[in-house]
Amino acid sequence: MTGIRPLWLLLILLVTGGLGWVAALVAAGAGVVAPVLVRSSGITLGAVAVLVLLLGVRVQRDKKRPLAARMNPLVATRTLALAQAGAYAGSLIAGWHGGVLVHLTAATGFGTATVNDALLMVIGGLVLVIVGYIVEQFCRVPPDDGADGTTDTAGRNGGGNRGRPGPAYGPEGEGGYARTASTNDP
Repeated sequence: MTGIRPLWLLLILLVTGGLGWVAALVAAGAGVVAPVLVRSSGITLGAVAVLVLLLGVRVQRDKKRPLAARMNPLVATRTLALAQAGAYAGSLIAGWHGGVLVHLTAATGFGTATVNDALLMVIGGLVLVIVGYIVEQFCRVPPDDGADGTTDTAGRNGGGNRGRPGPAYGPEGEGGYARTASTNDP
């Protein structure tokens, strides 16, 4: 699994910001309210950010436990996927509402309910991006020192993702799955 790509986050933020600005411009021309999520959506964003952070802390604490007592690597992988999805969704939400906010502040200034809602959603989206990035760091596997002397066919220590820090969890190899010996292995 690849990590969060900051350039993609920035691209999503800019493209959706432009789309949000155009949508607010069209809405103002049509005489309707700008397309902004309501304040209760900010509560939902906050709850998602807290949930992702709690799951990330759980993975971080689990890495310090003995190998036999660790959680299933699939649970940690799901936490990583949730963190990455949250970061990309937060970028989308922050970008859209940022574009709307630019149009609304130029038209009405700060203090109106719609501007405050858009500002809240921009902040909530950025918080979700930051939490997603932090939790991704919690899910990284430290590089293996190769003390056990095993090497794979490419000459790297261990197998799969070993020897390189990456967004996979578990010391067993690629994605946390253990390498099993087949009948043809010596």
